[in-house]
Amino acid sequence: MRDRKGVFVLVLIASGAMADDPARSAMKSLYDARRWVELNRALQGHQAPALYRGAVAAVFGDNRRAEPILRSVISSAPHSEDAYDAHEWLAHMYFRNGEYRRFVTEMEVRWAAFPNKSELQNERAAVAGFRGLPDQSVGRPRRSTLPHEPGKTFIPITINHSPATYFFDTGAWMNCMSESEAKRLGLKIHDVEGTLGTGTGAKVGFRSAVAPDVTVGYIHFRNVSFAIFRDDQEPWSVLPVGRRGLVGISVLLGLRTLRWNREATFEIGKKSASANPERSNLFFDDDHLVVSADLGRRSILATLDTGAETTDLYEKFAKEFATVIAQGKKDTTEVRGVGHAEHFDSITLPELKFQLGGLDVGLSPAHVLLMQIGAKCCVGNFGMDLLKQGSAFTIDFGAMRLDLEPNP
Repeated sequence: MRDRKGVFVLVLIASGAMADDPARSAMKSLYDARRWVELNRALQGHQAPALYRGAVAAVFGDNRRAEPILRSVISSAPHSEDAYDAHEWLAHMYFRNGEYRRFVTEMEVRWAAFPNKSELQNERAAVAGFRGLPDQSVGRPRRSTLPHEPGKTFIPITINHSPATYFFDTGAWMNCMSESEAKRLGLKIHDVEGTLGTGTGAKVGFRSAVAPDVTVGYIHFRNVSFAIFRDDQEPWSVLPVGRRGLVGISVLLGLRTLRWNREATFEIGKKSASANPERSNLFFDDDHLVVSADLGRRSILATLDTGAETTDLYEKFAKEFATVIAQGKKDTTEVRGVGHAEHFDSITLPELKFQLGGLDVGLSPAHVLLMQIGAKCCVGNFGMDLLKQGSAFTIDFGAMRLDLEPNP
């Protein structure tokens, strides 16, 4: 006699699997297209593959959740394509946190597991400059309020108990300083074989140094690595002694939250808001901090760069908004990066208006480069000229959210 109950259960399981297939297929399409905001929302309430859950957690800065999930992907099938991707997500996490020893180790494990990948040689060259650097660590975040000059992004810090005033740069994936600054602070400079990308898309060589002790407000960091550049390179060549440096993403993440206002205060260390996929407008894509904004009724993505005084739009914008571009004039635009400046063919538009972080902001004029020099997913690089249009802005790395405050 047939077990009708067993047949009924099998039918239910099969029906559930069939119903879930379209959802999984949609998730795969979003993952392959690196559409992280949509994938984050699609995961809610679904039984998703571990790789997608781990990748989304990494992209939205939830390292504690991402790491065990991604490790489980690797251990379950060490030589699978999912494992290959999982190694990469872990490496990106360690890199942006300034954990360079863990970053190099993760890459070496991946190379050993996948020795025939075509990109291996290029990856080895890119990683070479970070060999021998330690893992940065940070103490408990504590609320602090620091002064800054009106309209500027330079904040006071101490390095090895010596004062310095550096600008904070969400577009820099490594802390930087000039050679004379490293010597002033008593740091040992090491020759390395690596290069770093700049805001122009160019690669520049660097040396490295490690500061055993860095303090920002009441937040204490250990083993903070810096890329060292010549003093005759911009921006160091136009800055006075004590200001020839920047703090990049690895230190900024350790601040947990930061709020800059035009009243010349910089607040850090406040408790993060609860993460909410519907409210998050920031994420990490490869080695960029990306913000979601709106142009009219269309959603756009751009890198968020507090180290850039001005905003540049890219070729992707020109392609996606061809009718807008048709109203502009041909031009040439200079873009400056660390140690390098370059001119690009561009289109200049009289005005563009965006909604960014809950506030209406605008560019007048707007420069659209006819080359994609930044992240492939982004229409441009949003700089301080947009962020300063409100009375203040807050970046919450726990909630992965940017908010601009209206003017009084």
